[in-house]
Formats: sequence, C-alpha cells, structure tokens
Amino acid sequence: MLQSWKQGPISQSTRTFPLWQTLPHLSNLTFLHSLDLSGNTFHGQIPKHFSHLSLLNVIHLSNNNLSGTIPSQLGYLHRLQSLDFSVNNLTGQIPPSFANLSSLENLSLARNHLEGEIPTELGNLRNLSSLQISENHFSGKFPTSIFNMSSLVFLSVTVNHLKGELPQNFGKFLPNLKSLYLASNMFEGIIPNSISNASHLQVIDLANNKFTGPIPLFYNLKNLTRLILGNNSLSSTTLLNFQFFDCLRNSTKLQELRIHENHLTGELPKSFANLSSNLQHLCVADNFFIGTIPQGMKKFQNLISLSFEKNYFTGELPSEIEALNNLQQLVIHSNRLSGDIPDIFGNLTNLFNLAMGINQLSGRIHQSIGQCKSLNYLDLRLNRLGGTIPDEIFQLSSLRTLNLAGNSLQGPLPPRVGTMKQLENLYISDNQMSGNIPVEIEGCLSLKSLTMARNRFNGSIPTTIGNLSSLETLDLSLNSLTGAIPESLGQLESIQKLNLSFNHLEGKIPTKGLFTDLTKFDLRGNNQLCSLSKEIIQNLGVLPCVVGKKKRKILLPTILAIVGAAALFISVLFLFWTIKKKRKERKTLVSSDPFRGLSQNITYGDIRIATNNFAAENLIGKGGFGSVYKGVFSFSTGETVTLAVKVLDLQQSKASKSFNAECEALKNVRHRNLVKVITSCSSLDYKGEEFKALVMQFMPNGNLDFKIHQGDEESGSLLTLMQRLNIAIDVASALDYLHHDCNPPIAHCDLKPANVLLDENMTAHVVDFGLARFLCQNPSEKQSSTLGLKGSIGYIAPEYGFGSKASTEGDVYSFGILLLEMFTGKRPTDEMFKEGLSLHKFVSSMDENEVVKVADRRLIEDYEYSTQSSNSDDHSSGLDSNTHWLHKAEECIADVIRVGLSCTVDQPKERWNMRKALSKLQATKHSMLSF
Repeated sequence: MLQSWKQGPISQSTRTFPLWQTLPHLSNLTFLHSLDLSGNTFHGQIPKHFSHLSLLNVIHLSNNNLSGTIPSQLGYLHRLQSLDFSVNNLTGQIPPSFANLSSLENLSLARNHLEGEIPTELGNLRNLSSLQISENHFSGKFPTSIFNMSSLVFLSVTVNHLKGELPQNFGKFLPNLKSLYLASNMFEGIIPNSISNASHLQVIDLANNKFTGPIPLFYNLKNLTRLILGNNSLSSTTLLNFQFFDCLRNSTKLQELRIHENHLTGELPKSFANLSSNLQHLCVADNFFIGTIPQGMKKFQNLISLSFEKNYFTGELPSEIEALNNLQQLVIHSNRLSGDIPDIFGNLTNLFNLAMGINQLSGRIHQSIGQCKSLNYLDLRLNRLGGTIPDEIFQLSSLRTLNLAGNSLQGPLPPRVGTMKQLENLYISDNQMSGNIPVEIEGCLSLKSLTMARNRFNGSIPTTIGNLSSLETLDLSLNSLTGAIPESLGQLESIQKLNLSFNHLEGKIPTKGLFTDLTKFDLRGNNQLCSLSKEIIQNLGVLPCVVGKKKRKILLPTILAIVGAAALFISVLFLFWTIKKKRKERKTLVSSDPFRGLSQNITYGDIRIATNNFAAENLIGKGGFGSVYKGVFSFSTGETVTLAVKVLDLQQSKASKSFNAECEALKNVRHRNLVKVITSCSSLDYKGEEFKALVMQFMPNGNLDFKIHQGDEESGSLLTLMQRLNIAIDVASALDYLHHDCNPPIAHCDLKPANVLLDENMTAHVVDFGLARFLCQNPSEKQSSTLGLKGSIGYIAPEYGFGSKASTEGDVYSFGILLLEMFTGKRPTDEMFKEGLSLHKFVSSMDENEVVKVADRRLIEDYEYSTQSSNSDDHSSGLDSNTHWLHKAEECIADVIRVGLSCTVDQPKERWNMRKALSKLQATKHSMLSF
C-alpha cells in the first residue's frame, strides 16, 4: 500500500506530458500521505481530484511549469501540513477555502503570477509556521489578522503590491517569529518599536516601501543577523542616530545592516563602533549624514562591503580601513571627503569594487592599488588628484571600469594599457594628460567606452582604434590631435557616439561605415577638414575637398589674387601717413569710451575674423540657442578690444524669436549688473545662409556655475563667503531693477548660475534675455502663458508648470534656488533630489539652528583657515577671536540661506519680492563688514 511518492527529475520524454498524465490512476493513491514532484518541468494544471486523496499531509510541486489556477477543492484536505507550489506559472487568487486547512504548517506559493487580495481568513490557520508568498502580483491591504498568528516563524511577502500599516502592537502576538520579509511593497506609516517584542527575530527586511517617521529603535533582538530598512522615507537626528546604534549593542550576531536611501540626517555617533564584530555588510548610503566617518572600524574584521556613498561626510578617510582585509567593496563616492587618500590598499587584496569619486580628495594615486588583483571597478573621478597614473593600475587584468575623469592628472597614457583585455570602460576626460594616444590601445578588445576629452593629447589618432569592434563611445574632443581621421574608424560597427570635435584634424572626412550616419559623429572645430560628400558639406559646414583637375582650374585665380594683394598693399602704404596723423586724436576718444572706435555695423566677416573663423580655442560656452565665442575686434584707430559674441543656432525653431526677444529686452535697459550689448549682427554668411549674433562685453572670470561647482583653492578660483555674498547682491540688484525700475517691468525667465557672468573685478552681470517677457501692468492687456516657456530644469517656478503667466514671482523663485545653490554647493538637479525631495525641501527640513549644516563646507573651512592664519601671530586675540569670526561667518550663511528659503516657497504670493530680498542681503553684508 503506497503511502509516500517522491519523484526526482525524470527523463526528458516524460517531462513533455501534463502532470495528470504522469500519475497512476487516483484510485491507486488513496492511501498516499506524501506527494513530492518538485524539480521537474511538468506543465498543465493542478488536478482538482487531488482533493480525493484525503490522507495527504504533504504536496510539493515546486519548480515546475504548472499553470492555471489553484483548485479550491484542495481546501478539503484537512490533514495537509505542507503545501508548496512555488516557482511555477500559476495565476488567479489564493482560494478562500485554504482557511479550512487547519493542520497546515507550511504554505509556499512564491514566484508565480498570483494576484488579488490575500484572504483575511488565512489568519485562522493557527498551526501555520511558514507563509511564503513573495514575488507575485498580490495587491490590496495586507490582512492584519496574519500579524496575530502566534505560530508564525517565517513570513515573506516580498515583491508584491501590498499596502497597509504595521500594527502598533506588532510583535505582541508573534513570539516565535524569526524571519520577517516585507520588502518591495507599498507598506507605509511608522515602523513600530514594538517589533522588538518578537524577541526571536533573526531577519527584518522592510526595504523598498513607503515607511515614514523616525528610524525605529529595536532593543532586545539578541538573535538579529540581518536588518534592512533601505529605500524608505525614514528620518533621524544626531541624537536619534546615537539611540539607533546604541539599541543594536546587544545584537551581537548582526551580520548585515542596511539603512540606505532614507532621509536620515545628523552625525554618526561613536557608538557606531559598538556594532557586532560579526558585521559583514554595512550600508548607510544615499542619506544626508554629515560630519566625519566614525573611528573604530578596525573592529569589523569580517566586513565584506562598506557603503557610505551619497552623503555629506567631510574630513579624511580613516586609515584604519586598512585593517579590513576581507573587504570586497568600498563605496564612498559623492561625499565631501578631503585630504590625501591614505595608503591602505596593500592589505585590501580581496577588493573588487573601489568607488571614491566625487569628493575633494587630493594627492597622488597610490601604487599599492595595484595589489588589489581582483579589482573589477575603480572610480576616482571628480577629485583633486594629481601626478601620473601609476603603471601598477594597468597591471590589473580583471579591471572592467577605470574612471579617473575630472582630476588634475598629468603625463601620458602608457602603452601598457593595451594589456587590459577585460577593460570595458576607460574614462580619463578633464585632466591634464598629454602625449600620443598609444597604438597599443587595440589590445583592449572588450572596450565599450573610451573618453579622453578635454586633455592635452597630441599626435594623430591611431588607426588601430578601428580594431576595437565592441566600442560604443569614443570621445577624443578638445585635445590637440592632428593629422587625418583614420578610415578604419568607419569599421566600428557598434559605435553610437564618435566625438572628435575641437582638435586640429585635417584632410578628407571618411564616407564609409559610421560616417554615413551624421547623428553618430561630431567633428566641429576642425577647420582644416574637407569632404567629398554633399550631405556632410551641407550639414557640417566643412569645405569641399579639391582634387584632380580642379587644382589647375584655381591656379589662375590664385595668381590674380596675389597680384591684386600686392597692388592693395602699395595703396595702403600710400595712405598710411594720413591715418597716422589722426591716430592720437582718436586714441583719446577711445580711451574715454572703449567701444566708440568699434563699428556699429559689424558684419559676418568681422565676426569671423575676430573669432579666428570660430576656432575651438575661442569657444567660451554653449547655450540653449547658440554658442558664445571670444572675439578680438579692431578699432578704426588700430586698437583692439576683446568682446563676447553670441552666435545663434538658427537651425533651432525658436532661435530667431530668442534673438528678437533679447534685442527688445536689452534695447532700453541700463544697469551695472546687466551684461552690456554693444551691437548686433543680422546678415548672411559666406554660404548665403542667415546669420544672427549679439556682440557683448567679455567677462574674463567666466560664469557663476563654474565657480561654484569646479572652483578650488589651489587655482584660486574658489569663491569666498564675501565674494558669494557680493555676487548675490549684484544679481538681486539686477532683478530689482528689472522688476521695479523698468516700465513695463521685465521678467528674465531663465535665471541660473550659468547666466551670471563675472568681470575682472568679480562683479556679477546677468545675461541671456532670450526668454525675457515684458509684464503687462494693465489687467485688460493679454499676456501669454508660460506653457511654451522653456527655462532651465530645477530653476523654473512650480506654477509655470501649470501654465501660469510669466511673473516677477517666478524670477524670485529662480533667484532663491540660485542663492541656495551658491551657499550649499548643491545643484537643484542633483541625483539626491528625487521622489518629491527638492533643494528647498532638503534645506528647509533642517532645524532652524542647524541650517548652516547644509552649507557648502568649503565656506566654513575657508573661514577656519583664514582666521587661524590671521591669529597665528596674534597671541592676544587667539582662539576667542577665531571662534567669534567663525560664528559670524556661520551666522551670515544662515541668514542668506533663510533669504533663499523665503524666495522659494510654493505659493507665489508668499514669496519675498526682490526689493525685500536685496535689502536683507545688504543688511547681512553690512553686519559682516561692521563686525
């Protein structure tokens, strides 16, 4: 008499039959107690007639290809203790009849396609110890009755669409619970501290939900091994952080702690070091933690991964990390760490992921990184690292990504790079590297991205790059490369982006392969290139190549041109003495008005000569409707002056409209903090195509955006506190003039740091009035909405998104964001601002007395350094004076940030106007100066 049937994997031929065809007649299974057919590939539906096997206490059909719904008749198997249908393709709902399975201890339906709500009646299964229904499509509110099942030991509902809150008395009725998996759902509300009442808990995974409120405090969980609270909206303070880490003091078995992607703030306490020495994974990433990384980490000898990225940690990286010789991942990018990178890598031989980019780390890259033989990912981008790249890095045969972009690295790219067979991404843009591109680069057979832009590489482009068949991105722009474009580049079948712009390349542009698709390559700024393709000539504006007989045809015109030039030269000599007599008189006039000698009717030819045929080295920047070049113009007196030329890209549909709007707005306005437009040019270029440009004052110190985010102390380009305050007052003065002293008032509509230029005295000038609007003072006059207004993301007032009219309040909002950006060092488009969090909300979430903690730390450090230096020789003032100076600086920063918050409230009518904001900023400056 058969009582148990366990079927292991069966032959391929049998697997092709539905489940019901592989079983003997049910009359032969009447006395069956256990049915285990797991791990096969049976398909078809679960037979309803299983319900006739009344003695069954085990049905295991997991890891098959079963489909259809779960028969409700299975609810009649009152002796059933274990039911496992996981990893199939079942659909439909959990039958409510399962509430009748009073003997059921294990119910596993994970990894199917089940849907609908979870029956509340499951809470009646008083013997159920394991409920596993994860990775389905369940929705609706999770039954609270299940939280009252005292028999539960294991509960997993991860990766569903379940809602609801956890009961405040959670844990009171779950004395035996060991594993709680609620991750990747839509649970919300506060996580109750009462979870600690389930004192046997070993695993708590509540990640990827919508929990809010303070981070919970779990005391008495002595058996806890995993605590995962990541990707919620939990909050904290320095005090709460202390309590949180202190409550885990007795969780001596803790191996994994993840509290990433929340809204946690404040400093990490020293009690951080009291965590379990068994800790293997620690992740506090993507929060708002400040202060230094706590000491005491050498205790965690078992640590495998350490993630501190995307916070506001300052100070130096603790050298005691060297003791963590089991560490495989060290991820601390996107903070404000400074100082030299400690030489810690000789002992971290198991490291495969090292990400330290986007900090303020300085010094050299240590050779000891070469001892991390398992390293797969190395990210040191956007720091202040100097020197050359150690050869040892190019000996890391397993390295797949090397990102050193945005530093001050020098020297060549060594030929040894060709030995890196596994390398997929090489980023070394924005450094000071030089020399030739090594031909050995062809050895990087796996390379997908190669970006070397904005360096000093010279020589020709190696033809061997054409052998990199996997290459998708190649960016060699803004270097000093010469010679022809290799034909072999056309063979790059996987290429999606080829950028060779702004070099000194010459000769014929290839016409085969990728060069047949104009959207895939950029060759601008190489004025010696030519082409035989009409399409390339028309779209890229390059000259046609001259070949064959055509050379002879141009010989006679060339000779005639030389003779004509000689005659013209003699005429110029004849007239020179008359010009010389008047030069002194006109020079006096020019000195009184630096632009008087400049012709007001500037032509395309004048601009072309002034910008050296729009050469790459004269390109200042690019905007929404065109490019800005530096141009050297000649006076009629022979004197020269440097000006800025904004050349409109008339291929864009609204460029002409922007040009007209800017001319109209600036026609009658005059203010020291507005960029002065000298003249305009509206004519035809040498191809007979329309050409429009504005000629303006040249600002030698660039734009505010660069100064905020890329300035540094070493180059002297870091803006000090007083400089930032003066610039803020300058911008506020310009807007106050536009809003209150112009008739009609003018709304700029695109205020951002990139549109604030700095002259030789660091005086700020607002520029780019391409989106400016005249504001109607008569309510009956029609004014267009802002639905078509394209400002800059992050700076656009929220009401503009709903079609509100352009207004001074909209400019005030943009100014407030600019102010917050200047004094926090954070762009409003930073990756941290997502899911409803914004720059305004981030700053306003800080306590009134702690608002300075979100300030750009470089401002405070600058004052700390300057006051220490000034007091080093003044023993009478000493530390007390230093403290007063620092306190006053922090007070100034807090005042300015409060102005920014007052300008960025959601309701336009509740915002300050520019006159009030300007007055407050001037008062703050007066307070600083008087102090």
